[in-house]
Order: sequence, then C-alpha cells, then structure tokens
Amino acid sequence: MNPNIWAIIPAHNEQKIIADTIKDLVEQTIPIKILIVLDNCSDDTERVVMNIMPSYRDLFIFTTKNNDKKKAGAINQALEILQGMNIDAILLMDADTRIHFKAVETSYAMLEKDNSLAAVCSKAGVLPYYGKNLFQRFLHQVQKLEYSTFDSQRIETLGEIKVVHGMAGLHRWSSLQEVGGFDDDNLVEDYDLTIRYKMAGYRTSVQLQMRAWTEVPVNLKEWWKQRLRWNRGGLDTLKKHGWNKITRKYILQHVLFVFLTLFQWFFLAMLVLMIFQGHLVMHGLVILITLLGMATSIYRLKFLEERSVIDYLFRISLLPEFLYEQIVNINQLHAYFLFLFNRPQSW
Repeated sequence: MNPNIWAIIPAHNEQKIIADTIKDLVEQTIPIKILIVLDNCSDDTERVVMNIMPSYRDLFIFTTKNNDKKKAGAINQALEILQGMNIDAILLMDADTRIHFKAVETSYAMLEKDNSLAAVCSKAGVLPYYGKNLFQRFLHQVQKLEYSTFDSQRIETLGEIKVVHGMAGLHRWSSLQEVGGFDDDNLVEDYDLTIRYKMAGYRTSVQLQMRAWTEVPVNLKEWWKQRLRWNRGGLDTLKKHGWNKITRKYILQHVLFVFLTLFQWFFLAMLVLMIFQGHLVMHGLVILITLLGMATSIYRLKFLEERSVIDYLFRISLLPEFLYEQIVNINQLHAYFLFLFNRPQSW
C-alpha cells in the first residue's frame, strides 16, 4: 500500500515554471497528492494550474486568505486544511524548483527506515542559465559552485544537517505537527523549523538520491536582498531560541566567522603592502597551502553534477570564487550590523 504523501507548493507569480514543477511531481515513482498554494498571485499562475487540473486527479488548488507572512504563512494556511487527515509525510517544495522523478520514493524510504528522522532534504542543484549577459553568467556560475559546496557540507554532517532547506524537503507529518508547523514571523522558516526539530529530539538529514534544481538570482540587487534575508533571518532565529545545546554551535560559528574574516582581510592588506614595497617572497609553505586549498576545492567538485570545463577553470584559478566569497562576507557583516542595531529587514 502506498503511503499518503502530500506535496505543498507555495506559488507566488510562478506562471513560467509551475507547469514543469507539477509535471515533475506527477511523474514521481510513487503517487502523491499535489496542493498548489496560490499566494497573492497577480499573474497567470492560477490559470496555468487550472488548465492542467483536468489531466491530474490528485492536483488541487488552495488560495491563501489575507496572508502577509510570505511563504511560511502560505504553508501554514495549507497545513490547516489538511488537519485530521491520515497523512504520512509532507513534501514542501518551492514552485521554481525541478525535482528528480525518484525523489519522493527515495526520501520516504529514508524516513520510513529511521524513526529518529523528522525530515530529509534534497541535494541542491542549480537550473541552467541561458542568457548572454556576462556578469549574470558569472554570478550564476559562482552560485552553481557554491551550491555544490553546500551539498558537500551537508554530506559531511549527514545525520545532523544545519538546515532542511526549503527548496525540497520531505517532512514526517507527525513530527511537523508536534513542533507546530512553521513560525510565520521568521525570514528563514526552514532554518527555524530545523532547530525546533532538533530541540524536540529529532534528527535531520539529506537524501543523496533526492535531487532537485532551483533558479538562482542573476541580478546582483536580487541576490544581495536574498542573501541578506538569509543571513539576517538566521541571526534573528538564533536570538529567538537563545543559547542552548542545539544553537550554541551555530552561535560560535558566527563568532569564528567574524574572527577569520577580519584575520583574512588583515592578511590580504599586509600582502598588498608587501607587494607594493617589493618585499614579497613566495615562501614554500605559502605555495604548499595554496596548492592544498586548490586540491580541496577541486575534490569538492565531485558533488557537482554535470561538471564542465568552466567549473574546473573557476576552481583552478581561485580568483572568481575568492572575489565572490568577499561579497558574501560583506553581506554577512551587513546582516550583523542590521541585527545589532535592530534595523528592520524585509523579505
């Protein structure tokens, strides 16, 4: 007998991709019910879904009511209408995400095998960019590599991943009910939910055969806003939960980040000064450390699917990802400023 699994897909103006998202869910190797949550849409998302519905018996639509809580509020309203049903698991997935046809089967098998798991998320791939803008190509490429690094970090912490990301995650219905669903006042609802799972005694993990791909922002302003929301939301979440056995590791990671970033910038300043003064000598140890770092970066490419020559060139050259890392660091420091001075942060 097949498990009773529902996919909840919050959709805000997703007319361009929603049909493909639904197609991926319909083609899963085990049948699931699909609930598209129309959240304050001003485009043709509803019309696209309505046109598809006659072809799929288990495709449903729900329209949010007076929702000003963004994605988390939309999901919570959907969860309310499912109360009382005999559900085994909930797939929570972004509307701009494509998912592998065996994703639900493999992730549910993992949940079924281990009752200590509250949720498992997918690997995080990036959908291709077909534009011709060189800067946008650059921003897409470095994010593609970055997301593969995120995957490698999840694999290194396989049974205790930091975030069951919102791109695609399968949640045990009973666990989700136990912790009360999402905090809809949170900018990073997936991070907050993962922490609450852990505080309730559950584990979280990644299913390596659960593959998904998402769109990433290729406009710098949109990228900056997205990352600021992630970073600021993460700090607010830690403040909300305070210092405890789950959060203390994450809080200390922030302290370490500040120290290492400032040390790195000090080292770079000294390096530049030495270059201009003509005192720079490439010590063998410096060369060795650089080569080891390069080898580690290249090794991590194994977590990137469909690798290309460009991926290797970016990794070998070091500079593109180094420059991107500095922008990421500045964004994180900006989030600290907003957090410390209690400045408002929008979605």
